[in-house]
Amino acid sequence: MVRGIGLKVLLVADGAGVLCHTAPLVTSLVRTGLSVRLSLTASAQILVGPYYGSMLSGHPVLSFEELDENGVSGYDAILVVPASDKTIKEMCESPAWNGVRCPVLVGPGLLPKDDNADAWDELDATISARGWKLIPAGIETCTMGALGELRVASAERCFEETMVAIGKNDLKGKRILITTGPTAEDADPVRFVTNRSTGRMGVALARMAAWRGAFVTLVHGPMSWPIPQINAIRPVPVRSANDMYKATMELVQDHQVAILCAAVADYTPVEYSDIKIKKGHDATFALLLKRTPDILDAVGHMPGKRPFLVGFAAESDHVHANAQAKLQAKNCDMLCANDVTKPGSGFAVGTNQVTVFLRGGEVRELPQMSKEDVAEKILDMVIERMSLI
Repeated sequence: MVRGIGLKVLLVADGAGVLCHTAPLVTSLVRTGLSVRLSLTASAQILVGPYYGSMLSGHPVLSFEELDENGVSGYDAILVVPASDKTIKEMCESPAWNGVRCPVLVGPGLLPKDDNADAWDELDATISARGWKLIPAGIETCTMGALGELRVASAERCFEETMVAIGKNDLKGKRILITTGPTAEDADPVRFVTNRSTGRMGVALARMAAWRGAFVTLVHGPMSWPIPQINAIRPVPVRSANDMYKATMELVQDHQVAILCAAVADYTPVEYSDIKIKKGHDATFALLLKRTPDILDAVGHMPGKRPFLVGFAAESDHVHANAQAKLQAKNCDMLCANDVTKPGSGFAVGTNQVTVFLRGGEVRELPQMSKEDVAEKILDMVIERMSLI
């Protein structure tokens, strides 16, 4: 997943958090193609030597004092995490930080003695006054031995927010609703009907859209794939196809784009048993099913103005014919179809091979690539087609 080639990020690491937080964060940033320069405060340098940062980033480490002396410029984003309140105040008072024009993201790290609502409010006010962005701590903590536990935003959250900050912003201001994952159709307190979807393709679409400046509402079933920790993604968990239908129809009118990627169950049990259905003596068991609401069709035929609509079709045969028919029947603007019988193109894998069918008859074949790359190509086409409307 290479996204940041040619872009430069400065990461300032402060204090004991450098031991548990910096390595995974630098590794994630470098993996996307970013050029990362690491700066260590005096307290961080007590704990790790300069070779530690050079090994992670591939560049010589800067001291925090060098930034004050030489100025802070030439970066596409600056990430200061973990940062003590002392370091944040020094940055605010230093002339070197006055002329910074790129996004600055600050993730305070507080030990138990300082970790309280008043301290966080003060830090938020200080950071916001400079036009910088606060990355608040999550519930996780880093154990610092005799120092206690440090509460700071996770390395994953800091990575995601950095990628949003350096994104090309061609979806800035757009609200996108995405459905993803399977649905679970309960038969009794133990058993349910579902499918093989993990939600990974929809999560890739949500992540790439957020990185490009969109606000994403992610309506998802019970997934096994994690949702990125990004402020720009609002998760809306549901369970059944009926739950997903209700949530989607309630929310979709507030969005300019709807990408319905979920593998919604086509059928659900006619009756739900409040107690577990006991195993009988018969060799077979029949479960009577009924159709679930067709969410794609309902959005496609909404009265009045509807969002730009992208549907998905997981097929096992006659992919082109089935996809063309679905595009027309559901009144989509785009339909993305894949053959789930092909290796690397189905559920629970990191790749996908998609054919995109466009309103008007155009068909675009995409090669097999990572689901993040597929998501990027789909979003490129959404932007292109919306510009023609």
